[in-house]
Amino acid sequence: MTSQLDDLRTGLNRGFTYGLFGDPDPFMTHVRDLGGRFVRLNLFWSQLEPAPGDFDWKAADAFFDQLQEGDEAWVTVCSSSTWATRRPTRFLPSSPAADPGRYRAFVGALVRRAAGRVRFWQCEVEPCVPMLWAGSAGDYVSHLRAFHDAVKQADPDALVGLGAAVPGAMIADGRQGDGPWADYVDRILRDGRDHFDVFDIHPYGDPYRIPELIDACRRQMARHGYGRPIVASEYNGPMPTGFPANFAALRDVLAGHRRQFLGEVPVPEGGPGAAPDDPAVVALYERAAELPETLRMFLTGCPPELVARRQRLAGRDIVARTLLLLSAGVRRTACFQIAPEGPHANPRTVRGLMFDTFALMDGDFRRHPTADVFALMSRRLATATEVRRVATPPGRYVFDVRRERGAPILVAWQDGDDHDHDHERGTGSCATGGGAEPFVWPWPAGLSAEAVDAFGAAVPFELADGVLRLPLSSDPVFVTPKEFS
Repeated sequence: MTSQLDDLRTGLNRGFTYGLFGDPDPFMTHVRDLGGRFVRLNLFWSQLEPAPGDFDWKAADAFFDQLQEGDEAWVTVCSSSTWATRRPTRFLPSSPAADPGRYRAFVGALVRRAAGRVRFWQCEVEPCVPMLWAGSAGDYVSHLRAFHDAVKQADPDALVGLGAAVPGAMIADGRQGDGPWADYVDRILRDGRDHFDVFDIHPYGDPYRIPELIDACRRQMARHGYGRPIVASEYNGPMPTGFPANFAALRDVLAGHRRQFLGEVPVPEGGPGAAPDDPAVVALYERAAELPETLRMFLTGCPPELVARRQRLAGRDIVARTLLLLSAGVRRTACFQIAPEGPHANPRTVRGLMFDTFALMDGDFRRHPTADVFALMSRRLATATEVRRVATPPGRYVFDVRRERGAPILVAWQDGDDHDHDHERGTGSCATGGGAEPFVWPWPAGLSAEAVDAFGAAVPFELADGVLRLPLSSDPVFVTPKEFS
């Protein structure tokens, strides 16, 4: 199975809905412009078969018709329905089909409609999260079996993705009470082993725990006597919860967030655009001037200098998270999300606070700085065949990117510098911030190089006698053989 993902692709996630709360838009041109070679979106049973036997393929066709040779597509199918599922709803949570035969017929019709243009089909988003799936682990395994059979009958070459695991389900943190999530996923992995081809994760949270997360996923499958390729179809950062200084102010917000995750608070039927103000989030806006800058920068309308700081941190995060995933053996990544979708979402909600800043482009597909970071990174990884992490002292991250042809590319940074301004690298020397020693690496004799950081700024370095000496900061640096450019 691993050989089926022998190439390496970085890509983008369209968002949580596509055409469910507004007209489906053309967006694949922007994915390609940013260097994305892999794309994921979600489709809902409610939008594709709004009444028994009454199919509406508008959203599905709008996506399928945009796909070109070289694009690789992943579609997550959510069994939300007002008439066909155990828990009627247009949006969330999904739930088991009242008639599994009708569900298999729907999935088969959708896969045949794609006519082989979609390689990956996923059964639900994150079934361990009650907000997204209303059913037991046993319910999900039965649901997955029906999904797998329908996909394979309609397109034997397609790959089936297991509903994604979140970090708390694989490296459970007892303080957050995530143990039940781990048990839930373990039962799915035990009983659903014959009904999926790839294991999906959504590695939000601390990016530096990604290697631990990947190891946990592999160990848990191995416990049940098998292995599957691991992909990451959704990720980004940072979130407000990534800064310890924010926790005191976020206490009420996170309490409400957890109630919704556990299914105790219903998701608005009209989606993000219909979500009412969350009182705990409104309270943050009302006392914005008192908040730590690391929280204030996530609020809509914060000062431009805080927007710039957040975008710089986010740019660093995209590169770090992607390189850590690829070096752990993940062969497909999809950064969340390319742009906002549908009606404008309410920023004064928990979802708005946590996720709205992830968009790489605005609603008119104008680039934010993070889009340029993603494009620079994807271009340099386009011909990569393998990413190896180099052993370094703590806090230093160096990656050796092997390519189809030519010398490897290096990507490196030094963790711990969170200033919102350009890091001082010195002039005419290789001095690094904080007195750190420059990174030293053997370089092929006679081959010149260029170094730019993730934001496109040139980085000074020394290259002499087959040795590269490079200053490092928290801004990831790409060192490429000169012929690459």
